[in-house]
Amino acid sequence: MGKKKGNVRVLGPNKAAKAAMQQLQQNPMEEFMNGIPPEEMVHLPPPPDRNYQIFWPIHETFTMDHKRFMVIYPSYLDSTKTIKQGRRIGKEHAVDTPTVSDISQALQSLGLRHVLQPHKGYSRDPYTLWDNPGRVKVETSVAKIVELDDDDKENALGNAKRQLLLEIASRIPSLPSRIQRLEHEAAAKKAAEEEAAHKQKQLQQQQQQQSAQQKQQASSSKKKGKKKR
Repeated sequence: MGKKKGNVRVLGPNKAAKAAMQQLQQNPMEEFMNGIPPEEMVHLPPPPDRNYQIFWPIHETFTMDHKRFMVIYPSYLDSTKTIKQGRRIGKEHAVDTPTVSDISQALQSLGLRHVLQPHKGYSRDPYTLWDNPGRVKVETSVAKIVELDDDDKENALGNAKRQLLLEIASRIPSLPSRIQRLEHEAAAKKAAEEEAAHKQKQLQQQQQQQSAQQKQQASSSKKKGKKKR
């Protein structure tokens, strides 16, 4: 039954429209998923909490107000990124693929209060959400940052922020944790390359053996044919 509005009878959606609406609300892959045995289902891990934060110093976890802190993404200091992708300093001063952990440790060495947000993405370069996620929010007190620039109190805040980025970039390469991580990554890469080369060599040997066997079989079949004649 439709509803009456004044003298006009207003009809609701018919059964076909309702069914179509319900179908749109359902998961289109549900009928295919129902046919997959539970042991063959692929269960992906839950997505990380993008609001997760690590405060430094840790005793200010519940008291630090970081709303006006300066945001630093790894792309700001990354020598592999272009200016369009977010690099904020010259390539000659930038670092190869710095992580948020590297930035945090550099800030700790400077004694600057900051918040590490390891699961945030950078809107200008969305690929960083997978290959190098996270950002750091650091206190932008002019008095604290300008001290890094030979106590030149006449620097503007923008200049002071750039000086901070340069200072962080200069400290990152000598961080012990970064050096250890890069050595581990290099060793893992070398091992993977050696394993791939070994597998390639084995494959070539198998192909050579198969080729030799095929030639041997072909020659033996020819000899048998000649004997029959």
